[in-house]
Amino acid sequence: MKNVRNQNFIDDRLWYIEWLLRMKGWFSRTDLMDKFGIKEAAASRDIRMYKDMRADNFYFNQSVKRYEVDLNKFQPVFDVPSDTLFSKLTDPDESRSLGASESLIETIPILAESNVEIADLTRAILNKKIINIKYYSMTSGQSDKRVAPHAMFNNDLKTYFRCYDFGHSKFLDLVVGRIIDLSDTNDLTPDIAQGHSDIDWNTYLSLELVVHPRVKHKQAIEKDMQMVDGVKQVSVRRALAHYWLRRWCVDCSEKATMSDSAYQLHLKNHEVIKDVHGYFPGVNNHVD
Repeated sequence: MKNVRNQNFIDDRLWYIEWLLRMKGWFSRTDLMDKFGIKEAAASRDIRMYKDMRADNFYFNQSVKRYEVDLNKFQPVFDVPSDTLFSKLTDPDESRSLGASESLIETIPILAESNVEIADLTRAILNKKIINIKYYSMTSGQSDKRVAPHAMFNNDLKTYFRCYDFGHSKFLDLVVGRIIDLSDTNDLTPDIAQGHSDIDWNTYLSLELVVHPRVKHKQAIEKDMQMVDGVKQVSVRRALAHYWLRRWCVDCSEKATMSDSAYQLHLKNHEVIKDVHGYFPGVNNHVD
């Protein structure tokens, strides 16, 4: 077990070397020593180990005493998704480790903190437990609910949790910030209320997004959205389709009739949202 743990620490340091090379373009022994609290000898071993894997990725610049990336030959050791890289760059600590004074990528600020501990929800989700909550709804005001949460999601503005509401006998979405009080129970979630029974959550829709016909310079958006033959294919959960289509400002009307310039995309296969719960821009039906 100790050997496995030590190898994990080494992998973290090797990952960090590559992170600095990719994001900053250089690193020094001091970077490793400061980040991980290791001695110079250990930092040197890590550098040699990384060099054994990708000798052409960097070279030592004697004039400034640091290792610099060779962009013409660089081949990453670690396959890191771009969304992970972007996420790390929103972290102030990660950005400071690169030498920045603040987050390299600014994010939308959260307007309000949750009244409850997220950990209360994660425990219920992971242990399949029912919880009792006092909840404030936009339509019915304050009420007591007995729910079984099985997932959470965030749309950049609010954090929601997906749950089975025993009072309404169905799965629905609730806003974490509208929970006034939460209490645990020792009751296990019955099979009918567990995540695998949530059909809308487990069903995926394939959305075909195209540039809105109103847009003059379509190539700009096609490039931005990385469209293929003018179409962006996106797979989303049926339960969350209306959140994402609103967030992306997609005109969901059949003939792209929305005139608001904020809507630069159109849902080409608009029929896919027929009978789907939620409000969709440009569509009057609200299935519930």
